[in-house]
Amino acid sequence: MKRTASRGNFLSRSLNMKIQFLFAGIFIIAVSGLQFGMFINLYKGIEDKYTQELDQTTALIAEVVRTYVDSSVRNYLIGRAESVRGMVGHYHAQYLAGRLTEAEALRQVSDLILDPVGGKVGDTGYLAGVSGAGVLVIHPRTPGADASGHEFMRRATAMKDGYIEYDWQNTGETEARAKAGGMSYFAPWDLIIWASSYKNEFFNLIDLSMLEASLKDIRIGSRGYAFVMDNSGKLLIHPSLKGRNIMDDMDDRGFFYAREMLQRKDGLISYSLQGEGRGERGITRFVHFKELDLIIGAKVYYDDIYGLIRGAQLFGMLSALLALVLANLLVFLLVSRIMRPISLMRKVADAVAAGDLTGRVPIMSSDEIGAMSGNFNDLVDAMEGLLRQLKTTSADILQSVQDLSVSSQEITTTSNQQAAAVKEIVSTMEDSDQLSKSIAVRIREVSTIAKSTKDVVEQGDQKVRLILGKMQEIRSSNAGTIGGIKNLGDKIESIWEIVNIINGIADQTKIIAFNAELEAAAAGTAGKNFQIVAAEIRRLADSTVVSTSEIKNKINEIQHSSDHLIIASEEGTARIQEGGSISEELRAMFDDIRSSSEISASSAEKIAQSISQQVTAFEQILLTLKQISEGIDNFVTTTKSTVKSATSLKQLADGMRSVVETYKVGTDG
Repeated sequence: MKRTASRGNFLSRSLNMKIQFLFAGIFIIAVSGLQFGMFINLYKGIEDKYTQELDQTTALIAEVVRTYVDSSVRNYLIGRAESVRGMVGHYHAQYLAGRLTEAEALRQVSDLILDPVGGKVGDTGYLAGVSGAGVLVIHPRTPGADASGHEFMRRATAMKDGYIEYDWQNTGETEARAKAGGMSYFAPWDLIIWASSYKNEFFNLIDLSMLEASLKDIRIGSRGYAFVMDNSGKLLIHPSLKGRNIMDDMDDRGFFYAREMLQRKDGLISYSLQGEGRGERGITRFVHFKELDLIIGAKVYYDDIYGLIRGAQLFGMLSALLALVLANLLVFLLVSRIMRPISLMRKVADAVAAGDLTGRVPIMSSDEIGAMSGNFNDLVDAMEGLLRQLKTTSADILQSVQDLSVSSQEITTTSNQQAAAVKEIVSTMEDSDQLSKSIAVRIREVSTIAKSTKDVVEQGDQKVRLILGKMQEIRSSNAGTIGGIKNLGDKIESIWEIVNIINGIADQTKIIAFNAELEAAAAGTAGKNFQIVAAEIRRLADSTVVSTSEIKNKINEIQHSSDHLIIASEEGTARIQEGGSISEELRAMFDDIRSSSEISASSAEKIAQSISQQVTAFEQILLTLKQISEGIDNFVTTTKSTVKSATSLKQLADGMRSVVETYKVGTDG
C-alpha cells in the first residue's frame, strides 16, 4: 500500500529543499563547532600564556623579596656579630694590659653575650659564643653542649666568619623553620661570636616602601597587578587597597578568597574583590614566602583574556554566514540538475513495483547521474532475466525439495538406529573403564606390597649380615680363649715340674734334718738347741711335702677343668661354624628373596603403568564414543529439522512460483 506524509511534515518536502535544509544544518553545526573549538583553544592558549606570565611574575616577586630579605638579614646578623666581637677584643686588650685577669675578661664577655636585652636577636634569637670545635662555650640555654654533630655547625666551624642559613626544629614543634646566623671569629680565645634567629622574625628590617616601588610597575595585561599579604590577611602591598585586611572579605559568590590563599599557600584561584562587578573577576596566582610567612600574588582580569578573542569571534561569524548563503545557492542549482533523472527513475521504479518490467530510463548525461541511470536500467534488465530464470527453476526446486524430504526421513530412521548402537557401545566401554580402574587400584596395592616386601627383605639381609659379623667376632674370641686355655695348660705343666722340684728338695731337706737331729743327739747337751732346729726343719719339710701334694691335686683339678673347657670351647666353635654356615645360607636366601621382590616390585610398577595407560586409553575411547553419540544425536536432530525445513521449502517454492507468475516481462507480450 502506498503511503503519503502530511503536508506540514518535513518528510513531505521536496528532495531539493530537504538537501538544502540538511546542508544548512550540517554547515551551521560544523562551523559552530569549529568556532567553538577555535574559541576554546584560543582562550586556553591565552589563559595558559597569562598563567605562565603569572607564574613568572610571582616567581620574580618572590625572588626579589627573598633577595631583599636575605640581604637585610645577612647585613644585620653579621653586623651584630662583628659589634660583639669588637667588645670581646676590648676585654681581651684589658686582659693583655693587666687591668683584668683572663677569667674576669671572659666573665665580662659572657655577661655581654648573655645580657637579656643586649643579647636578644629578633623575637626568640640570641647571641652565643662557640668554640672552633663546635662546643657552645657561651649559650643562654645549653652552655657547654657539643653541637659539632649538626651539619650546620660543621659548616659554621669551617667558615668561622660570615653568614649561614639552615633549618631548625625545636622540641615540641611539628616542622623545621628557616633560621639564619651571622658569625665573627675572635682567634685569641678561639671564639666564634654567633648571632642567630628565625628569618621570619626580621620582618621589621624590611623597608616595604622600597619593595612596593619595585612592584608597582608590574602589569599583567592592561590592568593586572601584584600584591603582598601577611598571614593575618592584611594587604601590605596593593595598588589600591594597601593596609586593608581582607581576611573576612567575600567575592560576589560568597567565596573567602583570602582564607583560601592562606590555607592553600600555593596555587591558582578566581575571584573578584568586594565591591567589584562580575566583569572585574580574574585569575590570581599566589605563592607562600615561607621565610616571612607572606602570600605573594599576581592577578590578571578576564576582560584582558576575552578582549583578544571577541574581534576574531565576530569576524568568524560574519564569514560563516556569507559562506552559508553562497553554499546554499550552489546546492540548489546542483540538486535541480540531479533531480530530473531521479524523477524519471522513480516513475520506472513505480512501474516495476506494479509488476511491469518493460520500462527503461533515458540516459541524458555522461556524468555520475547518467551512469546511475544506466546502472538502474541494468538492474531492471537483471531483474527481468532473474524472473525468467525463477519461472524456469521454481518447478525444479519444488521437485528437488520433495526428493530432499523423502531422503531426510530415511536418514532420520538410520540415524536413530546408529544412535542406539553407539549408546550400547558407550555403556559397555563405561563398564570396561570401571573394571580397568579397579584392576589399576589392585595392581597399585600389589606394587605397594612388593615394595614393602623388598624393604623388609633388605632389612632382614642387613640383620643377617650383622649376625654373621657378630658370629665371626665370637668365633675369633673363642679361638683366642682356647689358645689362652692351652697356654694356661702349658704354664700348669711348668708349675707341675716346679712342684716336683720342691717336693724333691723337701725330701732331701727331711733327710738332712734327720741326720742333723742324729748328730745333735750324739752331741748331748751341747747339741740340744741344734736338735730342736733340726726337728723344726724336718717338720717344715713334712709340711712342704703335704702342701706340694695339695698343689698337685689342685693342679690336676685345674688341668681337668682346662681340658673340659677346651673341649666345650671347641664344641662351641663347631656350633658357631654351623651357625655361620646356616647364616650364610640364610643370607643367600635373603639375597634371592630381595632379587625376587625387586623384580616383583619392578614388574608390578610396569603393570601399574600399563594399566594406567590402558585406563587413560579407555577414558579417551569412552570420551570419543560419547562425542560420537552426541554427534549422532545432533545429527538426528538436524535430520528432523531438515525434514521440517524441506516441508517449509516446498511451501516457499509454491509461494515463489505464485509470486513470479504475477510479474510481466518482455517475452510475455
